[in-house]
Amino acid sequence: MKKDVEKLKLLLNHWIEHTREHTAEYRKWFEKIRGEIPEDAVKKFEEAIKLTEKSGDLLESALEQIKNESL
Repeated sequence: MKKDVEKLKLLLNHWIEHTREHTAEYRKWFEKIRGEIPEDAVKKFEEAIKLTEKSGDLLESALEQIKNESL
C-alpha cells in the first residue's frame, strides 16, 4: 500500500506539471486568437483556462495532504 502512495505522489507531481504546461499553452493560443473568435468562444476559452488552473490547484492540494499524512 505504501508503495502505491509513493507512486501516486510521483504521478501527482507529473500531472501538476502537465496541467501547468497545458494552461500556459491555452493562454498562449487564447491571446493569439482572442480578437478573431466570437465572444461566446472567448468566454468558453477563459472558463476552460480557469477550470484547468483549478484542476491543477486541486491536484497540488491533494499532494500536500498526502505528503503531510505520510509524515
